Amino acid sequence: MRAFFGLAPDVKTKLAIEGWRNKAFPHFEASVPAANFHVTLAFLGQISHKQLDALCEGIDQMAEIYAFDVSLNQVGYWSKPKALWLGCKETQSAHLQLAKTLSQISNSIGLQLPKQDYIAHLTLARKCSVNPPAALIEPIFTWRNAEFHLYESVSGKKGVSYHIRQTWPLAKQFAFKAV
Repeated sequence: MRAFFGLAPDVKTKLAIEGWRNKAFPHFEASVPAANFHVTLAFLGQISHKQLDALCEGIDQMAEIYAFDVSLNQVGYWSKPKALWLGCKETQSAHLQLAKTLSQISNSIGLQLPKQDYIAHLTLARKCSVNPPAALIEPIFTWRNAEFHLYESVSGKKGVSYHIRQTWPLAKQFAFKAV
């Protein structure tokens, strides 16, 4: 199974991002479908059932990480993969801790994850031959992230689709008001 850990925007946010992309940019040949929108936490690559079981066991034993907000509010472009993306100007510490912890668990079971700095992003389009022009409308999309997922990447006749195979909740923070 080809897999990764990720965060899923809610449906309302996915549709808002798709609508913004269609207004803010020219048409792309390889736009990512809204159904595939996600923020990758750790790309695992090909994993076996044994590795999947070990990952799940490690996650079940990890320290609590609290729910956090994800704010996609900047546009970026990577020339090597030719990808246009939405990212976070400031990634919350709980988000960064979750990505780091999942990478550590993955490495501890023998998966070789890329050794690069984590950049929270949601891919909007692939195969962009040149850096697209600046967005006509600034992006501002925020959602409360209360869970993370294990996705399977499935190739088909119509391209790649991402399927959630397992979900883990994040801890809830409670605020007490003084009386």
